[in-house]
Amino acid sequence: MKKEEFLKKIIEAVEIEEEINESTELEEIEEWDSLAAVTTLALFNKHLGIKITTNDIKNSKTVGDVLKLGEGKYE
Repeated sequence: MKKEEFLKKIIEAVEIEEEINESTELEEIEEWDSLAAVTTLALFNKHLGIKITTNDIKNSKTVGDVLKLGEGKYE
């Protein structure tokens, strides 16, 4: 899976309505909450086959930081 495709999966699963990109700060995303973080953890496991922790998400400040957690697993 390409990084852009994975970002689309996150947008769909979290039901993010506004336009976002890698530089978007997570705190600026209205829909981003603890449920969104858990959903994103599940997406990493399901689509990229890796387990990340809630601390990994908590330490992420931007969408790009979240996507970097999957580096090496994208096509």
